[in-house]
Amino acid sequence: MVSPSLRGLAASAYLIALIALSAAAPIRKKDACGILGATNTTDLTYDIVAACYKAIPFDSTIASETIGSVVDIFNDYYVFRDSALTPDLQMPFTSAPVDIVKVLEKIGSTSYTRDFDFHTDIALATASLHDAHVDYSVNCYSAYFFEQPLFLYAPVINGQQSVRVLIDFLGRNISDCEVTTINGNAALPYLQNFADSLSLSKDAGARLNAAVGSMVYDASQNDFLYNSGQFSQSGALPKNPNITYELQCSNSPSTMTITDYWYVRPNYQVKFDSVDSYLKNVCKTPSKNGTPSKRELSSLVKKRSTPVFKKSSLYDAASGIVPPKRTADLSNAEKLGTGNATVFYQLQNPSDVGVIVVHTMEVEYEGNELTFIAEGLSEFKRRNITKIIFDFQNNGGGSVDFASTIVQLFFPNTGPLDKILPQDLRVDASIQAVSKRVFNTTGNLYDAASYVDFATKERYTSDELFLNPVTITRNGRSSLFTNYTGILTTDLQDSAYTRFVQDFPWTNNAVNIRILSDGRCGSSCALTTNYLHDLYGVSTYSIGGIQGEELSFFSFAGGAVSDLTTVIEVYNLGNVTSPLNPLPYYGDLRFPLVEVYARNSDVPLEYDYSKYPADTHLNFDSENARSRDVMWAQVAADAWS
Repeated sequence: MVSPSLRGLAASAYLIALIALSAAAPIRKKDACGILGATNTTDLTYDIVAACYKAIPFDSTIASETIGSVVDIFNDYYVFRDSALTPDLQMPFTSAPVDIVKVLEKIGSTSYTRDFDFHTDIALATASLHDAHVDYSVNCYSAYFFEQPLFLYAPVINGQQSVRVLIDFLGRNISDCEVTTINGNAALPYLQNFADSLSLSKDAGARLNAAVGSMVYDASQNDFLYNSGQFSQSGALPKNPNITYELQCSNSPSTMTITDYWYVRPNYQVKFDSVDSYLKNVCKTPSKNGTPSKRELSSLVKKRSTPVFKKSSLYDAASGIVPPKRTADLSNAEKLGTGNATVFYQLQNPSDVGVIVVHTMEVEYEGNELTFIAEGLSEFKRRNITKIIFDFQNNGGGSVDFASTIVQLFFPNTGPLDKILPQDLRVDASIQAVSKRVFNTTGNLYDAASYVDFATKERYTSDELFLNPVTITRNGRSSLFTNYTGILTTDLQDSAYTRFVQDFPWTNNAVNIRILSDGRCGSSCALTTNYLHDLYGVSTYSIGGIQGEELSFFSFAGGAVSDLTTVIEVYNLGNVTSPLNPLPYYGDLRFPLVEVYARNSDVPLEYDYSKYPADTHLNFDSENARSRDVMWAQVAADAWS
């Protein structure tokens, strides 16, 4: 029999031993991604995200599979592979020739230690093509979004271009202060150098417009809101944890220096507690909210080139910071109506000028939008408006059909091909095989029934389009292409729309129409502006960019964009073995698959630099950059006074 005292001693000994064992047992230490996964959204920092991104080890198998798929796309499907080698592009273009396949193959043969560096180099290589239709993005390194609390712009004040503060969300009374240096470097060259890394355009001025802040129309708010520009927000990890600005303000004889850290927020919610689980749940598994697109008109390509700034983690009820007014005060313009893609305004002075803001070409019900536009034009006429400004700023494109039909409301077709420019696609044996199997099935880009036969002016009735390719040699490199064709668009020639608009003062009258753009009018928006200017002689205005240099009124006019995933799906649909493999990481590679030519030109419009410069180049100033109606009045005064 054990006495109570002995039982107590035994229990004490057991507890002491247990404590000793517990103390000796190793405590699992969180790795960099574990720390990120455990961090509250409000406590996120650049350093925490960067540490996780850079902790992911390089995997040669994943790298080999990735570079194989990317090289295959650019070597065999990318429609501008050979055009990208073009040397000595003339103004307004400033892009250097890029042998994208060679660049990618070099990345594939480089030894890396960090996975992050490998994927970043691919993204930078694709961006160097300066074509917003091209985008490489994976969830792994676009899981977080970064914002600066101030937006910059580059106005011309007193005849001199400088970098200034467009708006400051921390209430420091620094709006319109001149930014003399950024990170210790002269501000304007530093900002332009950053802009030249962006994919938007081959025009350095248009890229500068993409980098800086501006007012853009936000359909969700039905108003003009401040847009950060890509310098002040990023879906990729910025180079540094903060930005240091040296400011010269008019109310102070001395300069002031401020250092702003990036505000960070997640693009979507996925749980992980280690590098391994980050790889599993973020990199290799689709997120519940889908793949976050690269935040640059980039990504933006179907709807807009850059996202509109919206209230986010910068503000909360406890911060005590009052957000500045973000909407535009259009004192000289009355809004008459809002559609899905267009908004109608009337200038108060001069009152005979109407404005149509075309902020996207992406329309769900095209017939409804055309009806809205026709009704808006009727209201213009009722109000004795005789002149129209089209405002295409920050329009990332959308529907190729709408690009045609909106122009037909002003310059009605006289033939079915009036608003169809010559186009072609690359061809190889596998494309020929799949085109046979998917003919007249889905309307995808390898379905010949989606295209018009220029010889008959009718839709293709067989897959002949892909069966009789021609060889085109550009810059010493040859590829097979289809004969000239065109994506079929709706012909309104005999429709009620054409009859409705025939007596308007601007119908078939280019003198009464002007185009306004900041160069960020891309894809199908580029087609619309090309139709209006090149086919019908509508005068063009561009605003912003680089003082004293020509500025494009459209960008990335590649024609039609697809992506690796979609092309693989087309092969699967046709029950044809795909020569392409999906990316091992969740994400995608987007690229132009169709090239377009201006009328009577054999140079793809993407590289036909003579078609890009606007007739008139305006500068941003402190007033028109914040009030779009001021800008419209400037165009009206120059055009019709």
